Amino acid sequence: MAKKKIYEGKTKKLYETDNENELVIEFKNDVPCLDEESRITIRNKGAINNSISCHLFRYLSSYHITTHFIRQISNKEMLVKKLEMIPLQVITRNIASGNLVKRYGLEEGKELECPVIEFYLKSVQVEDPLINKDHIVAFGHASSDELKEIHRTSSKVNVILEDFFRRRKLRVIDFKLEFGRLGDRIVVGDELGFDNFTFLDLETNKKLSVESLSGEKEEMCKIYQKINELVMQ
Repeated sequence: MAKKKIYEGKTKKLYETDNENELVIEFKNDVPCLDEESRITIRNKGAINNSISCHLFRYLSSYHITTHFIRQISNKEMLVKKLEMIPLQVITRNIASGNLVKRYGLEEGKELECPVIEFYLKSVQVEDPLINKDHIVAFGHASSDELKEIHRTSSKVNVILEDFFRRRKLRVIDFKLEFGRLGDRIVVGDELGFDNFTFLDLETNKKLSVESLSGEKEEMCKIYQKINELVMQ
């Protein structure tokens, strides 16, 4: 499969293939950090995030959630459909934590009366600000109908993944999705690795996320491996 690199981010590389409608995502061993100087690399992290993403994309497909995933092609690579990506990060929150606590003064760990779905503009230049639906439509990033579909799909994915992880003794505190256009359809894109989630370990009552990890490479590696093992059960 011919490949030409077209993008490299903190945790992934993106390649064109000899099929103009398909791309290859290669997962890196780098752990996402707020600043490049504190970047951490751990062994097998790329393979683990690829494994988790591929499994969860297949699982969502079994519930008729349309995604860009085609198949896994190596331990660190997946083949996906080429999308016109919408520059939004869609965060679904089930439990008060992180930014929700900081912004609104909620108690850490408070169970929300209903899930909260937030939109963040994906932009390094302005540091991914929280925006509302009016902003998104006014700026031309998505239409009202597209946002309704994004919201509906995010809600459905939340129900599916909440049940999936609860059976593995994990509670989904929050998670991130990204979406793109495939013709006239809105589909789930990007990845679904551990980097996208914040969990509550129901056996230890500890929060598990990239931000909560201590920075000790061996400990971080164990957490990534644990999540992968649970997903594959």
